[in-house]
Amino acid sequence: MNTIAKYSHLNFVKKEKISGDVFAFYFDRKSADLNFLAGQYVHIYLPVANEKGRGNSRMFTVASSPLEKDYIFIATKKGKSLFKKTLFALEPGIPIKFYGPSGELVVDEIKKPSYIFLSVGIGITPFRSILKYVNQKNLNIPITLFASFSKKEDVLFYDEVMNISKSNSNIKIFYTLNRINDGLIKKYIKNINAHLYFIVGAPSAVSNLEDVVSGAGVSSDKIFIENFEGY
Repeated sequence: MNTIAKYSHLNFVKKEKISGDVFAFYFDRKSADLNFLAGQYVHIYLPVANEKGRGNSRMFTVASSPLEKDYIFIATKKGKSLFKKTLFALEPGIPIKFYGPSGELVVDEIKKPSYIFLSVGIGITPFRSILKYVNQKNLNIPITLFASFSKKEDVLFYDEVMNISKSNSNIKIFYTLNRINDGLIKKYIKNINAHLYFIVGAPSAVSNLEDVVSGAGVSSDKIFIENFEGY
């Protein structure tokens, strides 16, 4: 698959609430040459002023699988920024400028190592993409996901990823409304340093989980992080 980063335009299709204050935004992929690897992100451009020096684009992980050919979707929370207000006010059919894909948070389909995914809140979005893709391709890649949310109404993709786990013995899923700690990880993960760890979420949560994983005995070369900056 050609995944060279480039500019493209995709028509906005719809938005829908998926939990709490999180909405999914769908863009038509059928007429655009935008390919990506599961777990990568894109830049989305909107006609807004240069807000707090951040320009008129923001980064969003693609939550859909590369094999979902009709659309690309992202998931994001409501917000008070001009960018968020413009995003939430989009009308169907409007062409939106994209740049991408980017990002190294992807699984190795050749070597197929064992992965431990750790997410906090909306940090689960790249893992939805990866889990969907791995299951669609029947890849023999061991994956364990620990997903933490602050409250029940904020939980994302629960039914979908649990169904993936039920149909794929290589994939194990654990949701929690508490913080992910070393006790939880060690309860389900054997040979703690024999896996690759992907950690995604808000910077403070990622930093905390990085400390937890390191403290549990995982070497730094096996830990990969991605921070979701709020705006």
